[in-house]
Amino acid sequence: MSMRRSTIGLRAALSLIALATTAQALPHKRDPAPYTREGCFVDNFQGHRLLDSAGYADDAMTVESCATFCSKYQYFGLEYGRECYCADSHSGLAVDDSDCSFSCSGNSAEKCGAGDRLDVYTNNLYLARKPATLDTPYLGCFVDQGARVLPNNLLGADDMTAQKCAAHCANYSYFGVEYGRECWCGNSPPRPPTTAVAESECSSPCAGDDAQACGAAGRINVWGAPLPSPDTVGDSFEYVGCFTDDNDNRSLRGRAHFDPAMTLEKCAGLCAAYAYFGVEFGSQCYCGADPEPTAVEVPQAECAMRCGGAYDSVCGDAGRLNVFTSRDCRDDPVNMPVVAGFVYKSCWVDDVAARVLTGKEVRADDMTVEVCAGACQGFRYFGVEYGRECYCGDELAGAPASEDQCSEVCMGDAIQWCGAAGRLNVYEVASTTTTPPAVTDAPEVPTSTVTLPAEVTTI
Repeated sequence: MSMRRSTIGLRAALSLIALATTAQALPHKRDPAPYTREGCFVDNFQGHRLLDSAGYADDAMTVESCATFCSKYQYFGLEYGRECYCADSHSGLAVDDSDCSFSCSGNSAEKCGAGDRLDVYTNNLYLARKPATLDTPYLGCFVDQGARVLPNNLLGADDMTAQKCAAHCANYSYFGVEYGRECWCGNSPPRPPTTAVAESECSSPCAGDDAQACGAAGRINVWGAPLPSPDTVGDSFEYVGCFTDDNDNRSLRGRAHFDPAMTLEKCAGLCAAYAYFGVEFGSQCYCGADPEPTAVEVPQAECAMRCGGAYDSVCGDAGRLNVFTSRDCRDDPVNMPVVAGFVYKSCWVDDVAARVLTGKEVRADDMTVEVCAGACQGFRYFGVEYGRECYCGDELAGAPASEDQCSEVCMGDAIQWCGAAGRLNVYEVASTTTTPPAVTDAPEVPTSTVTLPAEVTTI
């Protein structure tokens, strides 16, 4: 072997040794630490856990086992030597590390908090969960404590996801997931006093999909949209909107009907004599000549309760009316100034237990002011009430009421007023010297004595 070849071989060997030595000297790429200790914190302050999303206790507790159990959460903490708690947020009070003095029951070399003291760690491998993206609009994260945001059809499942909850609540307008495995349904959206909160408060992993957020304790992720009202009902009525209503001050003051099997078509038929009808609280139907000024239009989402007799339609909500109006041009109802020898007097309070006119009664489904006037010839007064009732008498007890309280039309003529429940439109025999009064919104009650014509005799 030549000297040259020997020298080359030696150099090559030395180069390989140098490369190996250099490779050994290079630092290895290190994975990030799985968790980082934050410090010692007060727990169970005023009865509330600092980390309250999940937890367990074990006589073999270690920091590593707690980290594994809480791997789906941003924070974990150890307490009392054997307890482990998890959550995605906390805002506790930090104290001196010496307060966390208990050794872990499974590893005496590690510290595991103390009584009401948590050793808190951040999970460095945590990936924030988000609500699922669905075809149904997402509304947000809401507080769900006390009265339920969505009160219907609870489902609990260990494979819960937003998709599973959506399928479970298919017959409802709104659905939500809570506490990792709960699904709730409803037909009304979250509304005050329900409070929307930061998305970070809805951070519990769905039991069926770690990547999805499924609310938390007292927090619910909600999806949904209001069921729309049809543009028309039959050939006669078209939709106006969702309006406020009040038990003590009705937005539609005509005839009212209640039926647990209410439908839009049923209410339209019951209110055929009126220019407007409205459905409320799933089973209530109201008619009216005009909505009252107190009726305020609100977003359609506030009229979300399904009709008792047609679950694919909405019938208002609590204190909310879906209002429809007639397509026909209609004259406004009036009180007849003069009819068959009588003149209009006033709207009057009546009582079913103590009638103010006691001479004669007539009821008919084709009642009009003229029909009642004809039936009460020979009496001093007559009154029409509740759309189909007629009362006659020579004495008028009780007291007048405001004109707007006589709000039902006559069943035989929709352009005439025929009182209301407990209210009479009262007419009085015209005096030979009395000029018929003009029709006004609130006619004054005459205080002078009425002179009867010779041909009318009292009974």
